[in-house]
Amino acid sequence: MRRDSAGVESLPVLLLLGTVLAACALGLGMKAMARAQSLGERQRAIESFNTFVERARMASAGGLGSEQWVELELSGGKLVVDANLVQLIYGEEVLRSEILPLPVVPDGGGFEIGAGSYAIELRRDSGGGYFLEVRGL
Repeated sequence: MRRDSAGVESLPVLLLLGTVLAACALGLGMKAMARAQSLGERQRAIESFNTFVERARMASAGGLGSEQWVELELSGGKLVVDANLVQLIYGEEVLRSEILPLPVVPDGGGFEIGAGSYAIELRRDSGGGYFLEVRGL
């Protein structure tokens, strides 16, 4: 009878220990799922950045008035453009940077691009130079 009573007395301790371990595993699992979702959003932002750079290069290689369309899914990130330099900023981190063959604005001033649909067009400025114009659709 003594063996049975020891097993019954240790049952609540085992249940409590099992509950604590299950809660820890659940917490770790939820944290891993949130991290995976965040990485997925960052990857979509990087893919959108790469598409933007590719389309800008295609427009640069085309003739005057050549136009390319791009859909940006930046998932909370933004593109910062300063003349020929384009950077993908996600939070406080610069994920990607690229130098384009032509400036994006004629005066070299910087601006930001958010998520959405854009047209990139090859234009000529008053001085005879070329630049890319980015406008929202």
